[in-house]
Amino acid sequence: MQSFLFNSHHFSPSPSPITESVTTSVRLAKIDDVNQIGDVLTLSFNHFSDFTLWIYPFLKLGVCEDLRSRLKNDRDYFCVLAEKKPINSKNQESQIIGTVELSLRTIYGWHGRTKYPYISNLAVSQNHRRQGVGSQLLSKCEQIAKQLGFNELYLHVLANNKIGQQLYLHNGYTIRQVETDLYSLFVPSKRRLLLAKSIES
Repeated sequence: MQSFLFNSHHFSPSPSPITESVTTSVRLAKIDDVNQIGDVLTLSFNHFSDFTLWIYPFLKLGVCEDLRSRLKNDRDYFCVLAEKKPINSKNQESQIIGTVELSLRTIYGWHGRTKYPYISNLAVSQNHRRQGVGSQLLSKCEQIAKQLGFNELYLHVLANNKIGQQLYLHNGYTIRQVETDLYSLFVPSKRRLLLAKSIES
């Protein structure tokens, strides 16, 4: 099932950074990570109130099933996660605090089929935003794309998502195109920007 979450990016103001002594690492996701990643995505891309919180487990279930299917069956798909663990703790398990997806998409032209790397669903849990986690996730995506032999990365961001744009521009992305369709003409908040970054060595 194609989740409504995909191909969007969401950022919102966060509370003051946490102060506990932790180490943060970035790696590729595994099937065992799906449950925690589902929490990060569902909470990042949806807003819940006391009256709508009951739908949370149903939304998360759909996200997790979609993610699990991609990890198992799609060779052109990579899910990257950021996790933290207290430095002085040997027993406490790592906590997933952010995630992003990198997939190889296909375009068809006069010269046949061409693939390109595309970033989507960058999400960081609320208490860990504005601490460099998003930049670490993007850096890992660039590393993967280079290893696969690509020299450019692409993504979309909503035109009214100023915080998201700031993150991408800070990490070297530039605006290639302002995309406008019939829907976005009537709902300007849904207008999207196509961003790209050269990752040539």
